[in-house]
Amino acid sequence: MAVFTPVSLEDARAYLTAYDIGELIHLEGIEEGVSNTNFKVETTSGLYALTLFEAATPEDGLPWFMDYTLYLDRKGYPAPGPALTREGQSLGRINGKPCALIKWLPGRWPRNPDVRHAASAGEYLARLHLVGGDFPQHRENAMGLAAWPGLIARCEPGATRSERAQDILADFREELAFLQGNWPSGLPTGAIHADYFTDNVLMNDDGHVTGVIDYYYACTDAYAYDLAVSLNAWGFTPGGQAMPNMISAFLKAYNDTRPLSEAEISALPLFARGSAVRFTLTRLYDLLNHDPSWVVKPKDPEAFYRRLDYHRGIQTGHTYF
Repeated sequence: MAVFTPVSLEDARAYLTAYDIGELIHLEGIEEGVSNTNFKVETTSGLYALTLFEAATPEDGLPWFMDYTLYLDRKGYPAPGPALTREGQSLGRINGKPCALIKWLPGRWPRNPDVRHAASAGEYLARLHLVGGDFPQHRENAMGLAAWPGLIARCEPGATRSERAQDILADFREELAFLQGNWPSGLPTGAIHADYFTDNVLMNDDGHVTGVIDYYYACTDAYAYDLAVSLNAWGFTPGGQAMPNMISAFLKAYNDTRPLSEAEISALPLFARGSAVRFTLTRLYDLLNHDPSWVVKPKDPEAFYRRLDYHRGIQTGHTYF
């Protein structure tokens, strides 16, 4: 359930008076997502999504996210660009929470993706990098390599209750030292999605991408790192077993749209290992600190730990093809 902050019809009507979008017809909570409150808004001018940003989304990053998605939208990429108020603002507040009214995108995320979906997703990640390549603003990757020692430290208190967690953290201290000493640099860099998972890519019944949503980890980093994150998302079963045909389909479609340099291909195994560490750590922290009263269930960190094992066995980025 993704409605953490209630919004009444009266609240919504009062807020929407700042926009030239007609009269409110319908307001409906959206029962997807895990960190923000979302509503589907229908007005006499069309459909929108109303998002209230909860504590997990850093408020100081919201202007960047709004500017980036508006930039993509205006250049024809299927991103949920924000509607602007009469005063040209993309952000407001409802019930004490920062919020935005954004473009409603059609389609649904694929629950059982196959190679067709993977190829379409790979193409649109490449398009994202091409279309947004000249986005002028910079934002550091708050969940990049520099943040991982802190993630390990945050997991350590809870890990005292779990021998398995202690083993994972011990392994990750060694892995982190290796990654810090070998992390690729000097690669093509720009605005990236950084969370291009299956549930953030909307598709139609034919498997074509109709929208890419949830840019709240977006930042400036290497395009090949974004690609590696996405391979970890699309190329494995929910339990973390590799599906080489999915990895290949995604990667080939990306490369057909935005050809990779040899340096980028060489960087993929290390970037994939790093992103597997990053997502294992955030899931491990959520598991170790889970409150049973929370509606959202923590995800299994072992699924991403298995991804790390797979990538450790990859000697060259060409193997993924």
